[in-house]
Amino acid sequence: MTTIPTIGFITPPLWFEPALTEFPTVVEEQVRIQQAPLLLPNFDYSLKSIASVQEHLNLCARSLKAMECQLIAQIGSPFSWAGTNSESEAEERCLIMQREANIPCIMTGLTIVNGLRTLGVKNIAVNCTYYDADWRDNFAAFLRNCNFNLLHVSNLAEQRLTEADAKMEDYGWSMTDELTCKSILKVASASPDAEAIVVTGTGTRTLSILAEMESEIKRPIIAADTILYWAIARHFGLTLKSSLGSLATL
Repeated sequence: MTTIPTIGFITPPLWFEPALTEFPTVVEEQVRIQQAPLLLPNFDYSLKSIASVQEHLNLCARSLKAMECQLIAQIGSPFSWAGTNSESEAEERCLIMQREANIPCIMTGLTIVNGLRTLGVKNIAVNCTYYDADWRDNFAAFLRNCNFNLLHVSNLAEQRLTEADAKMEDYGWSMTDELTCKSILKVASASPDAEAIVVTGTGTRTLSILAEMESEIKRPIIAADTILYWAIARHFGLTLKSSLGSLATL
């Protein structure tokens, strides 16, 4: 009997996660999904707080293992890199979860790095969408620590798509396809020599626009939501559909 792959998603606190319904639609094979949200009802989403949740990640991973999951996929880029000074520090967070739960684990921030390396690119542009200046600068520092050459880094305010004093909470949970497309086009135009465009922010959903945007800008897009789908499919040897754009053949 063929075992149906079972993925356990660790999802951010105070957040309704689309991946649970999206991921089964991007692969040809049947999969099963489990979820363990970080149970932090008063979470303030500062980078300091994000960097302090290792024990909560471990508990979620152990719980998902008990639910018969074969892979843990942690959603949300900064949970791997917030408060770190090196790539190895970020990798250690993932390794701690794996040791605690005795099951393979992947984290969004590290998956972005792995996707870029699999593409074989070095010169990148980074679209930080709704990130504020602190999150933007820390994510850019993480990518530089991973030895990428950042030709351009900007958020929505710098792209003049929102007010200069826009808050993350105003846009982080309410990104539209139209705003995401405009943001990607702004970054692509500002960085003609970039080999790939990174799009970060879990609230910035790219599945419905990924293939179209890649066709328009003539470069691959490594986005926080869809690159995790690629990593999961790669782990299990699943077949990605064309909605994943260049990731489907990566």
